[in-house]
Amino acid sequence: MFRTAITAIACTAAAGAAASNPPAPGAACEDCPNIVLLMTDDQDELIGGWDPMKKTRAMVETAGTRAVQWRVHTPICAPSRAELQTGRYYHNLKSTLETPPEQLSDGAVEHLDLGGKVWPHVFPRILREEAGYVTGMFGKCMNGNCGVNLENGYSTKPESNLHLMGAFDRWFEGMTYDTIEGYLNTSFFDNHAPGCTWPWVGDACVVPTSPGGAWAGKGDGYTTATLGNKTVEFIHEVAGKGRPFFVYFAPHAPHTPSTPAPWYERGTWCDDVISPRLPNWNYTGVNKSVCSKEPTPEAAVHDFHELVSCQPYFDVKEVSDIDTLAQNRCRTLLSVDDSYAAILSALDATGVAANTYVLVTSDHGYNLGHHGLPSNKFVMYEHALRVPMLFRGPGVAAGAVMAEMGTQVDLAPTILGLAGLPTPDAMDGRSFVANVVSDTAAAAGSVRRALLRAPGVVNRTSTFHEYYDFGPFYGRASDPPRAAPLDDWSNTYIALTYRGPLGHYKYGVYDPFGKQTGFARPNMRELFDLAVDPYELHNVHRTVDPAVVKELEAVLYSWYRCQGAACAE
Repeated sequence: MFRTAITAIACTAAAGAAASNPPAPGAACEDCPNIVLLMTDDQDELIGGWDPMKKTRAMVETAGTRAVQWRVHTPICAPSRAELQTGRYYHNLKSTLETPPEQLSDGAVEHLDLGGKVWPHVFPRILREEAGYVTGMFGKCMNGNCGVNLENGYSTKPESNLHLMGAFDRWFEGMTYDTIEGYLNTSFFDNHAPGCTWPWVGDACVVPTSPGGAWAGKGDGYTTATLGNKTVEFIHEVAGKGRPFFVYFAPHAPHTPSTPAPWYERGTWCDDVISPRLPNWNYTGVNKSVCSKEPTPEAAVHDFHELVSCQPYFDVKEVSDIDTLAQNRCRTLLSVDDSYAAILSALDATGVAANTYVLVTSDHGYNLGHHGLPSNKFVMYEHALRVPMLFRGPGVAAGAVMAEMGTQVDLAPTILGLAGLPTPDAMDGRSFVANVVSDTAAAAGSVRRALLRAPGVVNRTSTFHEYYDFGPFYGRASDPPRAAPLDDWSNTYIALTYRGPLGHYKYGVYDPFGKQTGFARPNMRELFDLAVDPYELHNVHRTVDPAVVKELEAVLYSWYRCQGAACAE
């Protein structure tokens, strides 16, 4: 694989404040396609999350290729978004904060070194600087937003302000998410708001969407619709104007509180949805932990780590709450489907659809009662890791299925590859351009150049997953109430999904202090034979051939220690 060093960043907040304009883009690539990334928040692949996307399925899935073995590296918002934007694994993005921590802010953004390890490597900046793309961000960039945020102490450094680093020409970034107001009455960071001038700070750059606000009447104030309308507006402004464009559309749905648009509150098929009663629903194992709330010795024989093992069974009220959440998640996704369809129609209306690659995905999956967890994500099981992943564009086969294994870490090098750019040295992921584009003659010119440089497909036998707990978390006010935690000290792990000569396995190693110890003192291991146990019910770590465990562990720690081109398995 050919790689390139990332251009050094000279822009800091101080330098940006002194400049009169944002950093200038590079020369426009003449044979590059447009690229549209559509990414939801908490949309799963396996427990109903893809079902509401009927328009998207007709417009993207039937016209493109679906990856059926695609997972996230980290099932929580901020790290997963940082990994997608940088093409780097969690251990190469982590802050010095140790595990287990006190409860962190929602999204675990404090576990990231944004200024030093995330923002300098984001792929939209590379697209803009090296291929002259005009770039637009609409929706959720990062928990706490991508500008300077002083509330939680994680981005006080000047270099932590992505707004100043030339990643996006157009910002329309949601400011509030985890309340009902986040769906119905939020504000946006809008760099085109009247009075908002470079370096894009101050109240003039924050506009409301509520009635009487700047965007009243556009989507009736409903956030997903507003974001969709602003994205369509952007496409009409930039399409065919001499620079290829990149759209990053990231609505908050179906994340809790999962507030539906008024027009979808009742009267749709979502009214009858319930959480799928799969074999792992309300299941926490047979051999239980002692639930000591302290690290237990590895000699313990419980089936699952304490977070799962100690979950109480649901009562009637909790079951009802879980099903209500499933219905509201479905309703919010109807609006996402509408927005995706409008964005795709805008590509047709502006005459650029034939030269545009569309990628559809999510930041992670979800729990809806599965493995005893009534909401959220965080765990290494398939319902939390598996996400939709679709590709559409010139040279991409229609109605095809891609079986090769990938994660969100691979999206940054793939998107750069579509623009004809090599994978930077700092990126851990691999470009899937050769996997996705099957008809080279029909592909964009930049794609043909990329395939000449790196023609090989990615055909790995495993994907890597990594998670650091963010403290004792009992859910948000909008989550189904629960006496037991949804995340805790026992849930820091590294894990492997393996499909190769040994079989098909999920293997995880838990170490409560793993972030600082390098997972050198594990207190729990989980191993599931996915070939016969796809719902991850039976931990066979102590009964399977020890040689299998030894080899899986060697592969797992090789992933954990890798950086850059060394992450090529």
